[in-house]
Amino acid sequence: MPERPYRVLHANLPFYSDPKCQNEVQDGRLVVLRCEDPRQKQVTIECMPTRRDYEKDQLVTWELNNKRLWDVAWYRNPDSGEIERAWSQSVEFIGRVARAEERQTIDTVSDETSEKAG
Repeated sequence: MPERPYRVLHANLPFYSDPKCQNEVQDGRLVVLRCEDPRQKQVTIECMPTRRDYEKDQLVTWELNNKRLWDVAWYRNPDSGEIERAWSQSVEFIGRVARAEERQTIDTVSDETSEKAG
């Protein structure tokens, strides 16, 4: 099981080099991730640049390519429709999709944690 699993909330979003979202960055996409670690009390949402293809609701490992650096970028938040800054500077996200047995374990732990909180 990945130590800190992340769930893909949004995948393959365009991101831009300007705050008005007019100059799309062509060699990457944005992925929005939420930490699914039940030990973490605060919900962590991360916007990361990537050149990999992900799908909504996939569970992924937290892995970065420190050799690929992305400059400041903005995106349109798909939930609010508002333009937001994605990052000031970021390395590339290259997380692997969790295997089926890892996903089942993570989902079980997440369900148990939700039941305890409720």
